[in-house]
Amino acid sequence: RYALVSDGEARAIVCDTAPNIRVRVERGLTVTDDERKKQPKQTIFLDGACGGPPFLDNELRHYSFDHHAGGVPRQFLLATCEQAAVMIRQGLPLDEGGWQVLINEPDLDAALAAWLIVNHALLKPNNGQLLGEIMPLVRVEGVIDAHGIEAAAISGLPLRLWDHYFHELEELGRVERALKEGGQWAEADLLAYTRDLFERLDARLLPAAELQAMQETKEIGRVDLAGGQLVIACRSRQSIYPVEERLKERFGKKLAVILLDAGGGRFTLRQVDPFLPKNLNDLYVALNARDGKVSKGNQWGGAGDIGGSPRQTGSGLTVEQILATTREIFAPRRPWWKRLFGRA
Repeated sequence: RYALVSDGEARAIVCDTAPNIRVRVERGLTVTDDERKKQPKQTIFLDGACGGPPFLDNELRHYSFDHHAGGVPRQFLLATCEQAAVMIRQGLPLDEGGWQVLINEPDLDAALAAWLIVNHALLKPNNGQLLGEIMPLVRVEGVIDAHGIEAAAISGLPLRLWDHYFHELEELGRVERALKEGGQWAEADLLAYTRDLFERLDARLLPAAELQAMQETKEIGRVDLAGGQLVIACRSRQSIYPVEERLKERFGKKLAVILLDAGGGRFTLRQVDPFLPKNLNDLYVALNARDGKVSKGNQWGGAGDIGGSPRQTGSGLTVEQILATTREIFAPRRPWWKRLFGRA
């Protein structure tokens, strides 16, 4: 589920269920407060990646989940992984726009925090049921990282459960310990290590049915609309309505339009939100004007809420081209003079 990507010199991990979030690992990174203000909006600093005490900057959407630096009272602060869980539960808007997560040392506390952030959409449905199921392990890691193994009593767990999750964490940390004991940690590819750790966290924390469902429906692109709504492009062997139900579980009322890629240039469009200012009929017109495979009787079309690509040949457009056209129809840019002077 996790790919290593590169944009220029910067490498990152991207998950196929949250392609708008990039996890970057830079050994020893600690930015100052002035330096962090030059970082892109919607950046999360984990476990010391930003110097100073933990903070929330809602104007820039910069957040530092930390419990070490800046003279903070470590004695009663939650560890980084628990801070991330709390912020997800409080509704950190991780579906809106692009985000980056910065780590300077992917120990289990920081890596678990990043895994929670990347998988936030899976953890929130059903009043956070899945998050609740994995919180005992998160809590044990948080207590160990913040207070030590001897602080088991404050976890709130019976000793037998503490021991169970402690051994789970020991197994998850096995590769890190082996690299450090062998003197290889300093030269290790920490991004590749973190990607592999994410995969192992998947295997231990996500239900098999959940993993299977994600393999059947993969997000391959998205468009942000006004008000935090989303156009989601996905690839699946399932038909549009099971896919719609699956995406509604993840995105709720933010889901506005679905583009389903069935392969071979065959696409289905589904407008989930009936109250958008335009509907699919407007989109069909724009797509037909750009699609080289369109001909008389072989066009994009359907109803205002569901339709698809030309039936005879499929589409000659790529997913990226269809999404770009969708953005123009449902989220058109204001004229330059209105953007310049901030007019509606």
